[in-house]
Amino acid sequence: MTGLKTMLNPKVTAVVGVSTSNPFSPGNVIFRKLAFENGLPTYPINPKGGTVEGVAVHKSITAAPDDIELVVISVPAKYVPGVLTECGEKNIKSVIVVSGGFSEVGESGASIQSEIVEVASKYEISMVGPNCIGVFVPDVLDTFFLPSERVARPRKGNVAIISQSGGWLIERLEEFAGRDVGIAAAISIGNAAQTKVTDFVEYFGRENQVDVILAYIEGFAQGEGRQFVEVCKKIVPKKPVIVLKGGESEAGHRATQSHTSSLAGDHAVTNAAFNQYGIIHALDEDEVMAYAKVFSFKPKFMQGPRVGTLTVSGGHGVIASDEASQYGLLMPLFNKEQQASMRAAMTPAYQGIASFRNPCDLTGSASDIDYERVLDKMLEFKNIDAALLLLLPYAPGISLQIGARVANVAKRHNKTVVAYVPNLEKYEVIIRGFELNGIAVGDTIEEAVQMLNGIQIRSKYLKRIGAA
Repeated sequence: MTGLKTMLNPKVTAVVGVSTSNPFSPGNVIFRKLAFENGLPTYPINPKGGTVEGVAVHKSITAAPDDIELVVISVPAKYVPGVLTECGEKNIKSVIVVSGGFSEVGESGASIQSEIVEVASKYEISMVGPNCIGVFVPDVLDTFFLPSERVARPRKGNVAIISQSGGWLIERLEEFAGRDVGIAAAISIGNAAQTKVTDFVEYFGRENQVDVILAYIEGFAQGEGRQFVEVCKKIVPKKPVIVLKGGESEAGHRATQSHTSSLAGDHAVTNAAFNQYGIIHALDEDEVMAYAKVFSFKPKFMQGPRVGTLTVSGGHGVIASDEASQYGLLMPLFNKEQQASMRAAMTPAYQGIASFRNPCDLTGSASDIDYERVLDKMLEFKNIDAALLLLLPYAPGISLQIGARVANVAKRHNKTVVAYVPNLEKYEVIIRGFELNGIAVGDTIEEAVQMLNGIQIRSKYLKRIGAA
């Protein structure tokens, strides 16, 4: 798919389907974004001609200038084959079809969809869609037909998102923006008539600025599932691929047929296949966020499932232990010598009230320096593969600098460390202290445990294939 690189970074664009009478039409929204928000030279196209936002409207792609690199088509389905043919004859290789009315509506639409695939193949066009909301690349491109003020736009980062559902994608952008997780690109593929999720996974697998690939998939056509996992097999040793698969229940299967007319599969089969090829199978949206966020920090490898936990609240340690057991993560009991070494690192006045069995409850009397010293000791233990920090900043001895201070301790050890800090504005300095120094922070205990689970899944696979 040679046109994907151009699609994600075009120099000149065109929008087919602008309206000279309705400024809120999808085509007009897309035109304004490209021309005024992205600052791209953009040609509006409508057979009637006229002007849109003070810009002259060309009556066809054929009549437009020859420097177009990307065309966004937003016209009724029956007109799309003709427009696509004009694009091909003009040697345009990148097209996004946001129009609906194709295979998702039945046989009549499926026939038109087959026709546009034939046209795209004939002219070697990379076509995304139809029935999609488009493509978003921070600071570069936004073809979503939704008004900007209604859609969150995450900062530029290293996570690429590919989704068969436009609505699901929009919700993820809201969550990523709210959690300050940056993205490299967000792709809505809709019916995926020609360009498939596999094509984008393969493309992003080669892009150096992408460290994590996340996909929401509702199903595969015949033979596409095998192709998908084979492509992932080549990419996974270099970067994680996370997949949430819809349509695995009977009701979900029926919903996918009416949504993008894709084929859903059995959960057990999907899970087995993903595990075999090292794909991280997220079971819900919480796991999606946890896995995407932690891998955006490029965490250290985990040699095994053994976790040492530090907390200032015994109850939080209990909750973390319960969550960890669900994911096969272990919290081994520290022996007497290990407990004594950690106790000796504590402030003398609080040594007698802290517990070091694992989870280690440093109590509400603990200070930054207690956290630092105990963590430093714990990460030296050979029976620990990772550390989970449950940080409740309510304790009077905990300062806003604890995130950066503890992160600097973690840097001295070759072990995974993740943290939990309540996602409240007053603790923003603590969270940033961790994350600016490479430690991912969950805003719930469950999310922090899920982060460790994602690293565990990937580490086990890399170990199995000898890539770690």
